[in-house]
Amino acid sequence: MIFGIPWFAIIPIVAIVGGLILGYRKQELEFEAKTSTNSKEVQELRKIIHNLKNRIENLEAIAAEDRTTKRERPLGDIEIQDDNNSDDNLGKQRHVRN
Repeated sequence: MIFGIPWFAIIPIVAIVGGLILGYRKQELEFEAKTSTNSKEVQELRKIIHNLKNRIENLEAIAAEDRTTKRERPLGDIEIQDDNNSDDNLGKQRHVRN
């Protein structure tokens, strides 16, 4: 008899306590995994926000420069140029459809 409990009653008690400890540890590990994933996502989002802030500052500087010089930019500088001629692509698409 250990602590006044017969030996055959100690085995289920130890199994129950061990199961509780393992369940608690499993929940703790799941929480740590979620926390580490969340912290990685937070760091990535901070980098993205920092890059966006830098881009906004650059655009503001360009806009301020344009205002001070009063220089007009041609549309070619502003718009994105395609590598392929859009008229050729339209003709090819019409030819394929017919």
